[in-house]
Amino acid sequence: MTGSTSRAGDMPRPPVWMRRSRLLEVSTPVVIGATFAAGIATVPFADHGPGGLAALLLSAAGVVLGYRWPLAGIGLLALGPLVAHAAGAEPLVMWQVAVFGTFLLTLRGVSGLLSGPVVGLANFLAVGLAAGSFGAGNPIAWIAGAAALAAAATGSAIRGQQQYWAALQDRTHEAVAGRDAAVQRSVAEERLRIARDLHDTLGHEIAVVSMHLGAAEVQLPAAAGPARQHLAAARGSVKSLLAETQEILRVLHTGTDGTDPGPVASHRDVPDLVEKVRAAGLQVDAVLGDLSRELPPQISAAAYRITQEALTNAQRHSRGRVRLTVDVSGPTVTVEAVNDVGPQADVDRAGRGLIGMRERASAAGGRLDVTVDNGRFVVRAELPVLDGALR
Repeated sequence: MTGSTSRAGDMPRPPVWMRRSRLLEVSTPVVIGATFAAGIATVPFADHGPGGLAALLLSAAGVVLGYRWPLAGIGLLALGPLVAHAAGAEPLVMWQVAVFGTFLLTLRGVSGLLSGPVVGLANFLAVGLAAGSFGAGNPIAWIAGAAALAAAATGSAIRGQQQYWAALQDRTHEAVAGRDAAVQRSVAEERLRIARDLHDTLGHEIAVVSMHLGAAEVQLPAAAGPARQHLAAARGSVKSLLAETQEILRVLHTGTDGTDPGPVASHRDVPDLVEKVRAAGLQVDAVLGDLSRELPPQISAAAYRITQEALTNAQRHSRGRVRLTVDVSGPTVTVEAVNDVGPQADVDRAGRGLIGMRERASAAGGRLDVTVDNGRFVVRAELPVLDGALR
């Protein structure tokens, strides 16, 4: 059986003929009703009227009661043709009702392995005995028995397909929900890492300001009492701010790895990063330019982290060499990594690493573009150094 599933996370769709399977449960009782009505009109009331009518009503009762008590319904459907034969009536209508009823009840969940043989054997015996034998030489008897088996098999198959597609849709719902949750979790974790870096930088800068205020206070002349008071007040405020920042840092770093935070990431550390990945076996052609330029702390950290994640991705998925370019000379910092992944690669653009890089670029006011062209995987980040550089 074939269905279709879109790559955008849509739910799987069953084949066309399975999408309206509910109509079978509605239309089959209509067919049974028409057969029952035909039976009412054709039962020979003159000779075998009461017995034939009783058998027909028994078969109809099997269909109706089968909705509430499926096993009892199957039993009544099997008895209908046999009672018709015992009453001397022609069992044609009864075994037809039994076939349609068996299909309907198996469609609603009755075991085909049970209903098929029971109703099929009853049909075979009733028609065969009505013909004057046990049915071995009567083709109608074989047709009646085989029709019941086919009806049970068909109902069970459709029921199984319904359950299969329902389970597939449930699993797809769970997979989509799990993927979305993983993406959101990755975004939250990356934003927390960005916040840690920013608070690390902020704590360092506040400490530097406090040191300069202290130095200025010491160097004031003795007559500069009011200025000394203002500097002392400023130092007190800076110390309070530094204490609060350090407390935030402790909270942000709680539960990470149990160690003290390392130095803040900087674009100046990119050459060391390249050497580390080369030592790990990755072939990197790096064009780094002059990295001595002073950058805002957030831009500097973002450039390093994006470069780090791009090289990590290349280590996992690259075929051959990686071409890395880091340019900090213009109004925007540019980081570009290009590696071969093969012409048939299906690159997950919502992967954890790419999510992290996008969050880094976005937090720095920049953007990250990911493209796949002729088997070349390109990650390019642009981070504005000047306000409005990317506008």
